[in-house]
Amino acid sequence: MARGIPSSPTGPTNSDASPPADGAPESVGETLRRARQYRQWSLREVERRTGRPNAYLSQIERGVIRQPDPAVIWELAQLYDLDFTLLAQWLGLTEAQDGAGADVTKKLISMILNLSADQKLRAVGLLEQLSHSDRT
Repeated sequence: MARGIPSSPTGPTNSDASPPADGAPESVGETLRRARQYRQWSLREVERRTGRPNAYLSQIERGVIRQPDPAVIWELAQLYDLDFTLLAQWLGLTEAQDGAGADVTKKLISMILNLSADQKLRAVGLLEQLSHSDRT
């Protein structure tokens, strides 16, 4: 095995969504880097598979970009078979959820990413209406 490539993926997989043993999550970028290395993919290979520039991906992995686009994190989580909900929690995008809530979040995000730009705007409007109606 090549030096620096872990023997198993680390970080939040769909089958093991627990943070590292010390209780503090490692950075999302580090988790993504390890998942990529586990697959023995270069950043250029991930660029080929996602269409995202390898320089941008590198900046996410190195922590230069601390709040990456959630759509990119979703794509990478799908590509690497990682738990998007946990990555989003680590980035501070969501609150911790139980298993059922996490499944709904994943489905919702997946559906939103497949909408056209106009449909996304309408969806945001509908979600804002729902959010405001729950507060009154």
